Amino acid sequence: MNRQTLTRIVLFAALVVAIGSAYLYRDQLNVAALESWVKDAGALGPLLYIALYASATVLFLPGSLLTLAGGALFGPVWGTLYSLTGATLGATLAFLVARYLAREWVRQRTGGILKKLLDGVDAEGWKFVAFVRLVPLFPFNLLNYALGLTRIGLMAYIAASFVFMFPGALAYTYLGYAGREAVAGGEGLIQKGLLALALLALVAFLPRLIKRLRGAPTTGEGKLSSADLKARLERRDDITVLDVRPAKDYIGELGHIPGSINIPIDELPNRLPELESLHDRPLAVICRTNKMSGKAVRMLRETGLFKQALLVNDGMVGWCQAQGQAVPAASGNECSAMPVPGGVSAGTGKTVTIVIQNAPYKGDNKAWHALRFAGAALTEDMKVRVHLLDDGVQLARRDQTVPKGATDLGQLLAELMECGLEVRACGMSLDGCRLDEKDLMPGIQQGSMKALAGWAQESDIMLTF
Repeated sequence: MNRQTLTRIVLFAALVVAIGSAYLYRDQLNVAALESWVKDAGALGPLLYIALYASATVLFLPGSLLTLAGGALFGPVWGTLYSLTGATLGATLAFLVARYLAREWVRQRTGGILKKLLDGVDAEGWKFVAFVRLVPLFPFNLLNYALGLTRIGLMAYIAASFVFMFPGALAYTYLGYAGREAVAGGEGLIQKGLLALALLALVAFLPRLIKRLRGAPTTGEGKLSSADLKARLERRDDITVLDVRPAKDYIGELGHIPGSINIPIDELPNRLPELESLHDRPLAVICRTNKMSGKAVRMLRETGLFKQALLVNDGMVGWCQAQGQAVPAASGNECSAMPVPGGVSAGTGKTVTIVIQNAPYKGDNKAWHALRFAGAALTEDMKVRVHLLDDGVQLARRDQTVPKGATDLGQLLAELMECGLEVRACGMSLDGCRLDEKDLMPGIQQGSMKALAGWAQESDIMLTF
């Protein structure tokens, strides 16, 4: 055993003992004790507070208590600065400890998915640090050590941590300050309390905002047309085509691109290991149009492995047209082809629930009209849900028999689900029609009247056909 290895073992043992001791005596760390220590330190009180905060971060003690105490002891401005400084210093120390003790050891023993995840974090660098500081996906203290195992630069790590921990530090520091003022009976308690709540609400909303931004539709930088894809394939560029349509559509009337990989979107999360070898090359994702493939692109990018996932924005319909092939009837984007019903304004973003009770292909064509309305609503940026009830559950049956001259409602329903339509079939009605889940089209879930009631409460528009 060489000297460097021995040193690392000794340091690791000392760290474990220190963390264990801190855990055993954690009850002695409270606001009253902190206030006493800071006052006894006099002018050095802020430095003592920063040092305590940094030590607590390294030793896995809760930082929220210290941040609240900082607001109570130093006020909202200096308390935020001292808390943020202590948190950043502690995070940096933990980062350096992990980097010195274990990074190379971990790197030498990781492979497969874990190695690619680490590589993905390395590639994002400070952006990844910014994201996890704003959105606390993992415990703060543990995350500091975990980031030390990556190749993220030290200065980028420090800067991103300091800047993007600021919103949380400000909110909790101000909350501690407002609490101290309330106990002391200071002036303007209502305003200070409301401001503290507003800051906490902002911090609580940040994860949802960041998630929405990360899950937003793919930008133009991540798109290419079928004509562009055709040109790249003809040049034999290093690009792979991933077709996320169901297997029956992959070999159906629109056909598929020679050499493409077919993984239906509902199977994609479980079959990602099949694509591991393609993580560092462009991956063109295609479906019939672009709705499901857009979701697949976001899914691939969120893994951190497939940074070059590209959306083929006009899908197989555009591919057929680019090849000069005739597009079969009803193969276009049914969502955009339907007229907007009167009385529904464009771009409302409302939620619509449609209940279909009538069996398909009846003389009144209610099921057909319901699906046409669903398609029109989808084009108007609405969230659309369909609940199949009574005889309407027959619409969910796979491999339906289509009467001569009638529109294939099963195919239309499948295309609308590609456009984002959510469909459930009532369990009691399925029993009445002697159907079970294995008889349903892919993507349709079994529902209940309780679930329908929940949908109704959330909906702006409720229709029954």
